[in-house]
Amino acid sequence: MTRGILLFCFDTEHTKYHKVLERCVHLIKQNLKLQITVVTNFETFKRIRPLGFINYKFIEPEKGNTKLGKEWNNVDRHMAYDLSPYDITLVMDIDYFCYSDNLLQYMDTQYDFLVPDRVHDLTDRNTFHQRVWSMIPMVWATVFVFKKSKRARQIFDMIKYVKDYYLYFVDLYRIVARNFRNDYAFAIALQQINGFMSYDKFPFALATLPPDCEIVKMTDDGIAWKLNDQINWIEKQDVHILNKEIPDV
Repeated sequence: MTRGILLFCFDTEHTKYHKVLERCVHLIKQNLKLQITVVTNFETFKRIRPLGFINYKFIEPEKGNTKLGKEWNNVDRHMAYDLSPYDITLVMDIDYFCYSDNLLQYMDTQYDFLVPDRVHDLTDRNTFHQRVWSMIPMVWATVFVFKKSKRARQIFDMIKYVKDYYLYFVDLYRIVARNFRNDYAFAIALQQINGFMSYDKFPFALATLPPDCEIVKMTDDGIAWKLNDQINWIEKQDVHILNKEIPDV
């Protein structure tokens, strides 16, 4: 069976996501050593430096979504099943940096679909209490694994349905933010398709740095970050970085 990683990357007016992609791909090649397919548009592709042998698929991202008042072209994740050329696919946000090979163990999974439903705030401030913002426990579509199977196909069809009628579901689940968010769309779809029962999840919490953490330095081994004038160091730890100034580090 073929195994690989699917990444989505679209530059915006405010953020050079192609620079984030370059760091992400470098660490994947260093630590996971899996095939990579990047979904992007030609405008972004022209800015990406040569990254060796990786595959590209070109689409035009759906426009109109925003986050904190800025353009946010991150609503095409529901297309992952159709876009992936692999039998088993690991989908990652490009601001999730793999400093270990921990995710490899899930590429031989017996499950059709795996997604994390917990995060660990590396600042120990418990920043991510998402349940207070909705009636549904949120999942984190930052990282997920799926097989090309009938079950996974049904899940992605439901995600597309939720996306098409997202504002209806926002009201149904009393989600405070009305802009489209993959995390809620995936959570709603999984709950609906599983008959409001539990679904398969990763057995770990995603290590995450909140957006107010300044990234001071990034190396092949880890990340130096600053909060409240204190500098900290993460090493050999996969981490999701929410500060969008990464390209400038």
